[in-house]
Amino acid sequence: MKPTEKARRLWLAGALLATLLVAQWVSGEEGEAGPETLPDSAEAPHFQKEAPAGRNAPENEAAELDLGRLERRKFSAQAGDIFGQRSWVPPPRPEPPRRPSPPPMQFRYLGKVVEGNETRVFLALGERNYIVRPGESINNQYRLDEVSDRGITFTYLPLNARQMLATAGTANIP
Repeated sequence: MKPTEKARRLWLAGALLATLLVAQWVSGEEGEAGPETLPDSAEAPHFQKEAPAGRNAPENEAAELDLGRLERRKFSAQAGDIFGQRSWVPPPRPEPPRRPSPPPMQFRYLGKVVEGNETRVFLALGERNYIVRPGESINNQYRLDEVSDRGITFTYLPLNARQMLATAGTANIP
């Protein structure tokens, strides 16, 4: 072993010994600190079940506590929110539910064909293309009502609500 290792080990052993001595001195106990053994149940002192008023309850009483006598705390349903804010001002009236409205139009206008008195409109919804005449329904959701120069009028069938798709005279194909 090198002399520096010996000196290092000697310093570490001294520090350990000093730490143990200080720990023993702080604990206030004399002798060697070790595990305590509990007395057997036959040798254990018996305490009274009820301690007189003014005396401290014995430590073993917790083991003898009759948990059957304890009841779960019951709260009144009328108590409501016990931590909520209190105010003398009456709460505002709830807003009436809004009428259902149809979803926004998702059709794209591709064009139209007029043959005599019959007009057909070309529409796109996502990846699907539709050719529809006035009076026909699309996916049992929309019915084409009217085709004019301003736009196309649909009826959203589940709510019987009218919607308009503006055509602006030209097709909007991306």
